[in-house]
Amino acid sequence: MCCYFKPILNLLLGFIFAIFVVVSHSELFYSYKAYKTSVSDVSDINATVTKVISTNNNTLVELKLLSVNNHKIPFYKTVKAQLAINNEIEGVNSDDYVTIKAKLKSFRSRKNTHTFDSELYAFKEHIYFKGKITEIISIVSRENSLRQSYQNKIWQVFKDKKLNWLFYGLSTGDKSRTPKEVKDHVIKIGVGHVLAISGLHVGIITFLCLYIAKGVVWVVLSSFLKLNFQKNNLNCFYCIVSLITALLYIYLCGFPVSAIRAWLMVAILVFVYLTKRHVTLPKMLSYTLALILFFDPFSLLDPGLYLSFIGFATVILTLQKTRKRKLYSNALIRLFIIQLALLITLAPLSIFYFDGVSIVGLLVNLLVLPLLSSIIFPYIVVCFFLDCIKLNIDFMFIDHMLAVGFDFTAHYFNEYAWLNWSKLSYKTVILFYLSMTLLLNQSLRFISLVPIFALISNSFNVKPAWQVDVLDVGHGTSVLVTSEGQALLYDLGAKYFNFYSLFERVALPEIQARGLTLRHTIISHDDKDHSGGIDELRAFDSFNSLKIFHDGNPLNHCKSQKIKMNQVIIQSIWPIVPMGSDNNNSCVVKITGPGGSILLTGDIEYEAEQLLVQRYQESLKANILLVPHHGSKTSSSEEFLTSVNPDIGVISRNYFSPWALPHREITDRYASKKIKLLDTALSGQITIRFFDDSYKIEGAREQTNFWVNHRERL
Repeated sequence: MCCYFKPILNLLLGFIFAIFVVVSHSELFYSYKAYKTSVSDVSDINATVTKVISTNNNTLVELKLLSVNNHKIPFYKTVKAQLAINNEIEGVNSDDYVTIKAKLKSFRSRKNTHTFDSELYAFKEHIYFKGKITEIISIVSRENSLRQSYQNKIWQVFKDKKLNWLFYGLSTGDKSRTPKEVKDHVIKIGVGHVLAISGLHVGIITFLCLYIAKGVVWVVLSSFLKLNFQKNNLNCFYCIVSLITALLYIYLCGFPVSAIRAWLMVAILVFVYLTKRHVTLPKMLSYTLALILFFDPFSLLDPGLYLSFIGFATVILTLQKTRKRKLYSNALIRLFIIQLALLITLAPLSIFYFDGVSIVGLLVNLLVLPLLSSIIFPYIVVCFFLDCIKLNIDFMFIDHMLAVGFDFTAHYFNEYAWLNWSKLSYKTVILFYLSMTLLLNQSLRFISLVPIFALISNSFNVKPAWQVDVLDVGHGTSVLVTSEGQALLYDLGAKYFNFYSLFERVALPEIQARGLTLRHTIISHDDKDHSGGIDELRAFDSFNSLKIFHDGNPLNHCKSQKIKMNQVIIQSIWPIVPMGSDNNNSCVVKITGPGGSILLTGDIEYEAEQLLVQRYQESLKANILLVPHHGSKTSSSEEFLTSVNPDIGVISRNYFSPWALPHREITDRYASKKIKLLDTALSGQITIRFFDDSYKIEGAREQTNFWVNHRERL
């Protein structure tokens, strides 16, 4: 092959080597096959505590497993588990060595389009299991690791400051002490990169260390030793000290990929400077990317990699383009141009990952970046050394003034700072950056018309007349029906531990990310897996969306109504007469529009199904059926399925179902009638797009997630 493909030999060899690296990393570091035979109902585990995640009603801890049922895990593999601890068990801290008994199950979570992808996070963090600790046999407290000791020391220094979360996060890379509302606000005003340890932080630390080293050496040489060293030797010493210090900082922050990228680029720059070589920007980016992917090819799954590389390339290219123009010699103007370029080039990634872009980010960054480099980082260093001499004061009132400025932005900018944008497809993002790259290359500029044309053509794709999203809320139901920006929500999902609402965590992010207006809400019945988010719904819209079908009261049975919402007709057809169980009083809704219809059934059982068949007969017919009662054997009777006669049945349920849903006899019944079953536990969020004369179905889990499939094969 190499002889035959001689003109592209290097490319072919590089491709083969890349496959070898990915497969090697996958087998060595991202797979753990032994648990198939070693994990039983209750496993004996030796582990170290890496993190105490939650201390609410039940403590949640993250463990690094050392052995499972006497099967020792190889030293080069990292196998973690997230386990809950009963209230009766106390005293587990980070870095403890524990011997426990626990019930383990493979890590699996809900998968929705616009929510945090916890399975991707688990893959990157090597979290294979979740479960429950049944007994702690022994706890051995050990001295904290260097990283943990550093974090504890930093928190001790800054815990009394008003912006303690900021100083702690910048110093350690740990955002666990940052309140959620603060994180949301920081992202909205376009300075989320301040909390994420990135190239900016590494650059500041490197240059701070460089000048501190220069100052120390100058004082020592000129004042005490009266020695004279060659300038080149000193420059080499300064650079090496700065690189080592920056690498230590990256280690203490947990080796974030964007920081590693920055350190490698600084190291390459130092090498180029000391050896007086010439390296172009594309080569520098290529060398750095190759090194990162060699050590961890799965860093391609980290958004920080793309944000970091594109951001760095944008800054360097902007500086190169503006250097020759006298108009841009002013530092403030140049900074403004750089921020404008970053806003344009990073906007597609921001929309792709965060469903929007900051409107005020351009202006806020003009103030934040100089503050960060010239005030905040030096302030952190000064506070640290002042604490070492037992003098913890607000040096020059910087903490107070920064807190006032942050409160000002939170008060005046929070509501209008963020522009929600419909999620871009990865194809659109790739076409955008391909067009930009070709436009910047003068010899290839004419080829850029191809991706630009494809990008424009992509925006004219036929849009669905209406859409149904069966959200993945585990055991429960939440269905979103949308047409031309208007939405109907059928059920709210469950609420766990009296604080974890799936309406707030799943349905609401979907509504907000897509910029929808929630016109109507229907709560099928009062079971907690259907009505768990009532308090959060009240906080969101004061029950305005309940007026049509529930008279504004979520406890009322839904009324028989027939309304139109843009292109769809929504008709509630049950209950008509009160029945003896909440399940049979579930609100049944038929929604019809161009391209097809769907029947939403709640938890109705056999009795309600028979009455529906008697009353509506063939009028029940629908293309899509939300399988009643999550696939329980008390529902989906022969007569009901015959009347509805759907093409597709959708089951909304949990992957680890304690009731073993759906029941086998029910799945056999659907199969006998040639009704295809889709399952949120297997497919994640199920999206059905209806066009004028057809419909198309997609599962969130099938769209990407090769890492999840990899885990399932193990």
